[in-house]
Amino acid sequence: MSKRSIGKKLNTGGYIALLFSLLLTTANAYTTERVVLVIIDGLRYSEGLGDSDHIHTPRMAALAEQGALVNDFQNDGYTYTSRAIPAIWCGAWTEINTFSDPACSGSNNSTTQLPTVFEYYRKQVNQPASDCVYTLKDLCSWKASFDENYGPDYWPLYHAEGSTDTDVWHETEQVISDLAPHFLLMYLADVDHEGHSGNWDNYLAAIQIADSLVGKLWDVLQADSAYSGRTTLFVTNDHGRHDYDFSGHGDSCPGCRQIQLLAVGPDIQAGLLSEEPRSIPDIAPTIGELLGFTTEQSTGTAMLELFDGTSELDSKPNQTPSSMGFTKVFPTPFNSEISIEFELNSSGSGQINIYNLRAELIWTNTVVAAPGNVRTFSWAGTNQYQNPVPSGVYIIQLTNGLESVFQKVILLK
Repeated sequence: MSKRSIGKKLNTGGYIALLFSLLLTTANAYTTERVVLVIIDGLRYSEGLGDSDHIHTPRMAALAEQGALVNDFQNDGYTYTSRAIPAIWCGAWTEINTFSDPACSGSNNSTTQLPTVFEYYRKQVNQPASDCVYTLKDLCSWKASFDENYGPDYWPLYHAEGSTDTDVWHETEQVISDLAPHFLLMYLADVDHEGHSGNWDNYLAAIQIADSLVGKLWDVLQADSAYSGRTTLFVTNDHGRHDYDFSGHGDSCPGCRQIQLLAVGPDIQAGLLSEEPRSIPDIAPTIGELLGFTTEQSTGTAMLELFDGTSELDSKPNQTPSSMGFTKVFPTPFNSEISIEFELNSSGSGQINIYNLRAELIWTNTVVAAPGNVRTFSWAGTNQYQNPVPSGVYIIQLTNGLESVFQKVILLK
């Protein structure tokens, strides 16, 4: 192969085929291209979607009819904000560390010990901070991790503006217009604040405002061509409130533990009330499933039962009925070398090609195999000239000249 051919893109027909395959392999054939997560702090389920009349949450109830609601969604750890919010980020209950934060004039700030969904997304999908945005009110926001494999280089873009949920919404609307991030988290804090005030009417009013903002968010997403028909929205809480005193929370009472998980989008079953018990750590891997990255240190699992079966792919390596395909790809994600087992459906030669997500060919090799015989080759994360390639998602193509199969792998350094 000539030096000029390495790094070239596929021809038009092949490029279209690869792009189609990327849609299948990088996001498991999901239509979802963007995910928006809303966290409403401190909403007790009995005043939220747990109220069958939906007096205070009519917009979210309408969205639940278009999408899915988990009937038994729990905070299965600490029922207070400083631990539950990081658990949502990390897909696991994590220790919280402190550090002197230059963004907060050097004052101490909190950071997670485990890597966060933001870091997984940015590193594995190779996206800038502007594509991964966290909007919240004006405060010194808690930060993601200092994990040696992730860390500050992969933190989200923090947009902290205003003092009310309505302010946060206006900032979020501007972020959507200006940046159109593929991953966006909007954090609404007023429900918890008004709950702690002990004023019942103010607490209910804050819920109604949060509900209206979720509705406005969905309306804006559907009116934006970058998001419409391509976006999945998740709405959840970090904790509820005491059954016996709505002004507080923090113990294991049912009111503190039961929270909500609403999902709506092109890959979510419409009108589903899921009876599968789920909890906070399941949120991050579900987002990863849709956007094509893994949350390797999470303890949760993706909520596949929420997905529309007509758009779901089996998570096993790509296979075809003809037996040509990958039989085993391990480990993935990988750090230094990945082993790939495959078989061809005809005698003679085939080709192994490896592409980056810009559809550029970075490595290629001719392989020979007899029908039914499994072959193995290893890839060390280098290009054709043995130069290391950066962390990210790569697509391996196996072709015999007549047909091709593809497999996504993730390189993490």
